[in-house]
Amino acid sequence: MTRHSTLAAATRHTPDRVRPTILVGLGGSDGWQALAWAADEAATTGAKLELLHVCPPGSPLAARAPSPSLAVVELFDPPLARAVATARARLGGDRVRLRLVPGRPGPLLAAGAERADLVVVGPPARRYLGGYGSTAHHVVAHAPGPVLVARPVTAGPDAPFLGHVVVGVDGDGDPDPALEFGFEHAARQHRVLAAVHVTGRQREDYWFDESTLSTHFSAEPASLELLQRAVEPWMRAYPEVSVKCAVYGDRPLPGLMRAARGARLLVLGERGRGRLGPAGRTLFGSVAHGALDQTTGPVVVVRAREETAEERPRAVAGASRQEGTTP
Repeated sequence: MTRHSTLAAATRHTPDRVRPTILVGLGGSDGWQALAWAADEAATTGAKLELLHVCPPGSPLAARAPSPSLAVVELFDPPLARAVATARARLGGDRVRLRLVPGRPGPLLAAGAERADLVVVGPPARRYLGGYGSTAHHVVAHAPGPVLVARPVTAGPDAPFLGHVVVGVDGDGDPDPALEFGFEHAARQHRVLAAVHVTGRQREDYWFDESTLSTHFSAEPASLELLQRAVEPWMRAYPEVSVKCAVYGDRPLPGLMRAARGARLLVLGERGRGRLGPAGRTLFGSVAHGALDQTTGPVVVVRAREETAEERPRAVAGASRQEGTTP
């Protein structure tokens, strides 16, 4: 059981000390998108928010770090104070904590991710395409758990899975943290999930609707059986989630970008933990970082990690879902 699975098994009338934690990076022009997404996620999961605002060293707010009152924040950064007040009014003051820290946002957020179940940041600025100097790229590269890069959903004329949760599946046979995260999110948000495998062995795209048994093409690709095997255990654990399986003919990044147009969320999991080895990890990195720059909607990069002894009691509720019991 991975730590991020505790987010979906969030508390129903449970003490604050066992609530999942969402860490939010508030810096930059798009920090408000990150806060809006994180607040919605906290509202549906019962999580608490830790808002991290990185101040320039020597600034008035930095001199009052780490936890000034909202009245003090209002004096020097009124928009920040209003955003925090709005989040507290929605979720409750005890579930929203503001922390001000002087320094560099990327390393500070990556360090804070050690204690969080999910990190939410804004998209990289266009001047940082490729990852150099971008906070989002740094956090995705160094955080041990899932990182969500928030941006508005943009649906063009070709949106094959409009409003769906799209999960990239490599089908290497290992447990897939992306499918776990994707099914949990789809169940919470009542969304259809599209599991997408991209292969260079075919030219056409193919999808199959597991709910209606309808197909987009008549000839089934060889990769479809592999994809369905990867999805099957999660369909049993989440029978309420409607699922489509799609095999796209393309290189990994362009294929995923086509599938993700108009999606509610694109979910990418860690690659290279099994048979792919270091080469797989390199490929995963290139696809994940490329997706941060090229996707037209929000994307989350999910890594599996072992929970500590302190975290195991919180994971029990998530595990019970797959064992067929009610949390």
